[in-house]
Amino acid sequence: MKKIDNILLKFILVFLGVPAFLFSCDDDPLPENYYTFTGEMVSDYLNNRSDDFSEFIAVLQRSGVYGMMATYGTYTCLAPTNAAMDEYLRSKGLTSIDQLTKNECDTLAWNHIIDEAAYFTTDLTDGNIPSANMNGRYLTFSCDTDEVNNANVAYFINKTSRLIVRDDSVENGVVHTLNKVIIPSSDKLPDLLAKDSTISLFYEALLLTGLNDSLLEYIDESYFCSEDSVNQDMKITTGGTEYDMRYVGTRMKRYTAFVEKDELYAENNIHNIEDLIAFAKANYDAMYPEDAGLYDDDYKHRKNPLNRFVAYHLLPYYGAYNDWTVYGDVKSVCAKTNLIDCTDWYTTLMPGTIMKMSTPSEGLFINRKGVGPQYSVRGVKVYAPSEGGDEDQQATNGIYHYIDDILLYDKTTRDVVFNDRIRINAVTLSPEFMNCGARGNTQRATGFKVVEGWDFHGKTPSLTLRKRDVWMQTYADCVDMVGQFDVTFKLPPVPENTYEVRFAYGAAAMRGVVQVYFGEDPDGLLPMGIPIDFRIYGGDPNIGWVEDTGDKETDQAVDKAMHNRGYMKDMDSWAQGGQTILRTQSGKLRKVLTTQTMSPDRDYYVRIKLVLDNPQAELPINYFELCPKSIYAGVEAEDTH
Repeated sequence: MKKIDNILLKFILVFLGVPAFLFSCDDDPLPENYYTFTGEMVSDYLNNRSDDFSEFIAVLQRSGVYGMMATYGTYTCLAPTNAAMDEYLRSKGLTSIDQLTKNECDTLAWNHIIDEAAYFTTDLTDGNIPSANMNGRYLTFSCDTDEVNNANVAYFINKTSRLIVRDDSVENGVVHTLNKVIIPSSDKLPDLLAKDSTISLFYEALLLTGLNDSLLEYIDESYFCSEDSVNQDMKITTGGTEYDMRYVGTRMKRYTAFVEKDELYAENNIHNIEDLIAFAKANYDAMYPEDAGLYDDDYKHRKNPLNRFVAYHLLPYYGAYNDWTVYGDVKSVCAKTNLIDCTDWYTTLMPGTIMKMSTPSEGLFINRKGVGPQYSVRGVKVYAPSEGGDEDQQATNGIYHYIDDILLYDKTTRDVVFNDRIRINAVTLSPEFMNCGARGNTQRATGFKVVEGWDFHGKTPSLTLRKRDVWMQTYADCVDMVGQFDVTFKLPPVPENTYEVRFAYGAAAMRGVVQVYFGEDPDGLLPMGIPIDFRIYGGDPNIGWVEDTGDKETDQAVDKAMHNRGYMKDMDSWAQGGQTILRTQSGKLRKVLTTQTMSPDRDYYVRIKLVLDNPQAELPINYFELCPKSIYAGVEAEDTH
C-alpha cells in the first residue's frame, strides 16, 4: 500500500500544478500510460503479456536475469516488444533469438535492466537516468513532440527507443515498454564524434590538434577492489547517521566534449578549418599576447591557438546534461534561486583554465554571470537531449553535448565572469567522483580506497561520497573522511588575482582537530595558522558567531568581527533539508585559510591532517572558496549568498 500511495502522490502532484521545472518532459498522460498496480513481479508482468514480450523473456532466461525479475528488489525494466526484437535480429542478419550467443543475450538483458531503483517518468528530467543499467552504462532520458498522436509528448531512451507504454508499477519496480532495442554505442568518444556529420569541422580540429588521443583512456586495469565491497551494502556511520555504502568496483577515465555544430560555425563566417584556425588565433593571441605567433604552425603544441580553442571544449569528467550541478527535488527544495544560480567549477583540458557551469531555470549554461534572467553575461547554452537532435551522444568513455554559441576562454570570461566568488564543491576536486557515477547517487554512499590526484600519505581512512538527498550540505554533496586522515589535493586553476582561500565545514562533537596546509609544493606545504578544532561551534568567543538580528548594520558588524578572527558564517542561499538556512546554524562555518596572489600557471595544493590520535574522528569536506580581492575587500560589503 505504501508503494501505491507514493505513486498516487506523484501523480496527484502533477495535476496540482507542481512547478514545471521539476519535470522537463511533461504532458498529460495518455490513458494507457496511467500508473497501474497489478500485484505482479516484473517476471509476471512480462509472462502475462507474452504475446508482446516472449522474445525478450527468452533473452532474459538465457542470460539468467529472468529469475531475478521474480524476486523482491527494486528494478526498472525497459522491455522491448517482439516487433522491436525482430527488428534488432534483422539488423544482425538473424531470424531467431536462438542464433544469439550467450554473451549477446547477457548484454541485451543487462542493457534493459536497472537494478538500483524504480524510475518512473515523473522521477526523471532531461539527461541521464541517475543509476547505470546492469551493463554499467548510463541511459539518456529525453522527450519530443509526437505529431502523429495529437502532439502528445513522446519519451525516449538514448533518443531512439520510444516508451510506447510507460510507468507500469509492479511489486518489485516498474516496467516501461519500448518500440526499439537499446543498443548503447561501443565507440570511444573520438570515434563517436567522427560519426556525427553535423560536427565535422570541430572533429577536424580535434584531429589536427591531436587532442583526440587525450580522449581514449577508459578503464584503469591496475585498480582492484574485492567483489564483497562492490556488490554488497556495507554500513557506515557519519554525522551520527548510518548509511548504506559500496566501494567503486571499476576505476574509469571519462570525458565530456561541448561541441558546436557546423551550421553554428557557418553563422559566424567559419566555413572550413582555415577559418576556424584564424578565428582561434584572433581570440587567443589577444588572450596570450606573449605567445602570439610563436606556435601557429604547431597545432599539437598546448599554446597553439587552435589547440587552446579545442582543449577548452574538453573536460576530464563524465557529465550528462543533468550532472553538472544539482537538479530536481534537491534544487527546488534547497536552493534559494532568487539569490544564486546553482553553479560548479571544473578544470578543462586547456592548461590553466576552468569552466563555470550554471543551472538557472532557463537551462544549463557555461560561463554565465548573474542570477536567473538577471545576468550580465549570458554564457553559452548547452542543449538538453530533447533539444539536440537524434544522435546518440554517449560513448563508452564519455559524452558530448551540443552548444548554442561558440565557446571561448576570452577576456570577458576571465575578467568578468570569473571575477566572482569561486565556490568549489569537494566532489569536483577529482574527476573520479563523477566518472564512476558517485556524484548524484540517491541510493547509497560510495566508498573510495583511492582517489585520482589525492595523496593520503600512507594513511587508510574511510572516504565516502554521501548519497544525495535534501539533508546534505551545500549542493547536497559531501565527501566524508573517518579515521586517522591526512590528505593532499590540488585546487583548480584560477585567473591571476589575489584571493582569500576559505574552507567551509560543519562543526560537531565527533569531528577532529585538523591542521590545514597550503602552497605550491605538495611536499613542502606551509601550515595555515594554528590547528582548527572542528568540534567547536560558532558561539565560542574565539569565533564570535551571533544570530542575525535583521538589522543590516548590526549583522554586518558581527560578520566583520568574525572575519577579523578568521571565520565567516555559511551562506544564506541554501536551506539544508529545505528548512534550515545554513547561515542560521552556528555549526556551519567558513574558515579563512590564507590570502594569496594566485596564478593560472602554477599549481596550488591543500593538505588536511588530523593532529589528534583519534581513529574515529570525522571530517566532512564540503566546499572551498577562492574569493578575489574585488569582492572580499570591495567598495560594497561582500554579500551573504
